[in-house]
Amino acid sequence: MKFRGVLILLLVFVAISLKGKEQDKARMMVHLLDYIAVDYSMAVQNGEVINQAEFEEMKEFGRTISQLSNQTSANLQSDIILLQKLISEKAGHDKISSVAGGIKQQIISDFSLEVAPKRWPSLKNGKALFALHCASCHGPQGKGNGALAAGLDPKPTDFHAEDKANGLSPFQAYNTIRLGVENTGMRAFNELNDDEVWDLAFYLLSLSQNNGIEVEDVAEKLDKEISLEKLASLDNDELRAYLATDDERIIAALRLHPKELSEISQDDYLDKAEKLIVASIAAYEKGEHDEARNLALTAYLEGVEPVEIQLRANDASFAVDLESQLAIMRSAIESKAPVEKVQAEGQRSITLIQQARQIISERSFTGWLSFLLSFSIILREGLEAFLVIITILGIVRALKLPHASRWIHAGWIAAIASGFILWLAADKLFTFTGAQRELMEGLVALFAVGVLLYVGFWMHSKSEAGKWQAYVKGKIQNLAKKENMLGLAFLSFLVVFREAFESVLFLSALSMEVGESHQAAFGGGIVFAFALLAVISVMLLKYSKKLPIAKLFKYSAIVISFLAVILTGKGIHALQEAGNISISIMPVNLRLSFIGLYPTWESFLAQLGILALIIFLWNVGNRQKAPVKTVKA
Repeated sequence: MKFRGVLILLLVFVAISLKGKEQDKARMMVHLLDYIAVDYSMAVQNGEVINQAEFEEMKEFGRTISQLSNQTSANLQSDIILLQKLISEKAGHDKISSVAGGIKQQIISDFSLEVAPKRWPSLKNGKALFALHCASCHGPQGKGNGALAAGLDPKPTDFHAEDKANGLSPFQAYNTIRLGVENTGMRAFNELNDDEVWDLAFYLLSLSQNNGIEVEDVAEKLDKEISLEKLASLDNDELRAYLATDDERIIAALRLHPKELSEISQDDYLDKAEKLIVASIAAYEKGEHDEARNLALTAYLEGVEPVEIQLRANDASFAVDLESQLAIMRSAIESKAPVEKVQAEGQRSITLIQQARQIISERSFTGWLSFLLSFSIILREGLEAFLVIITILGIVRALKLPHASRWIHAGWIAAIASGFILWLAADKLFTFTGAQRELMEGLVALFAVGVLLYVGFWMHSKSEAGKWQAYVKGKIQNLAKKENMLGLAFLSFLVVFREAFESVLFLSALSMEVGESHQAAFGGGIVFAFALLAVISVMLLKYSKKLPIAKLFKYSAIVISFLAVILTGKGIHALQEAGNISISIMPVNLRLSFIGLYPTWESFLAQLGILALIIFLWNVGNRQKAPVKTVKA
């Protein structure tokens, strides 16, 4: 078993390594295609070669792309052959640029290349990196006149030149910094991490802009949403076309203040939710059921969920009603209900969204509310986790194996430390979508269910006194047998880490909502919750010592089995919110989220199924524990 586990891990690492190499190839192809699209005019004009060296380089780049594409689709290889043919025939720059751009987009799609950073870049950090790594060649202002420029051929790029200022995107700059350019002084900066490369790439695009342009100078002129992906993947010419503007101040401001202007250009969350519901109804009326479902799901994940904490703070029951209504609408769409039904549910959803907007606008966070919210998040998640940990520690104490208890403590301490690290890196790590977050929460919860079922069944099997004494004796005689203890230690990490992960997600969102003025109260709630958890844990441990071993295991098995049922409901609910599982609304509104009970058939039946499985396993265990009757001859 151990060998098979190691083999599986090795295969996973090999797969990841191979995938990484394929991504590197794809990124290099994109890199070379960008060079062809931009620099081809330096080699050929009006069907004539004006620079033989540049022309030979274009042909070499084409051959290299062809070699790198040997594992790609036939359509992609055919397009690359066409590009090579066009270069050999000295086709016009517009044609070359168009074909190269099409191939580039196909590669990005086929290989799922990331064309934007995971977080908003820091131009301040980019400036420092430029001074350290780039200014010696490109010059302090990026004009290609650095101290080392005279000895380089070709000369370093001048980022103020029109072709580079307008024809270079941060994504292209990222690839150049990451991969370098052969036969030039531009090496690959492998020592920089992804965030640093993106910081530097975005800073390069700001060099040619007028630093006097401020956000407020152009904020009112933005009438189109601008995302981080667009700012990263589009060059200035493409940005002008996308925005349909010739106002250079807008382009300059976007390069100098990308995050601030992007946030201004986008609707607030609830506005976005309302527009998506309207679009969902329109799609359903046209018979586009899948599109309608996706739009309704996005309305919840990207429109309502980001403000759910603030809604719960102001009116918890209303927040539940809004979430339920959106689920009812998605259920109507999935069941292909009559158009009138979907229209009615959509209108009810819009009405509640409008009420949510009013609730948020009329009420704001106070220091006391900030304290209570952060306190309640930690206390709720912590109690759920430490109830399991206390149970595990009670078992270890009963085993009289102090060394095993150290594994348990190491497990939950490591989970809390991991949660703290996640909190420090929250702004960089948690940029995935609401759907991805819900999917991760759901999968972790269901994985925890499996571990809980195993541990619960194991504890139930040890609750019979005779078998328990034999088990303890075997443990004392052979301390090398630690598989179960390691399993319990892993469980202590898993349960606490799941709650820590969820807490960090909630606390990160809440921290942004409460603002700078209430951060002290926000932090105080967290500290006080941990202190109260410590007191509760000590009291529970002290009380549990009075329980006989058999009863301790029996009650512990019951508690852990109950937690498995709770996590099943929560896991299925999270997957439903992510859109991975359908939603079928029950006729009765059974909602007790603290025990994982939600008014959908999928989550309810899953909990019943887990409960039935637990009962079955316990019956099997009871039969195994029953004494065998002997028949006298």
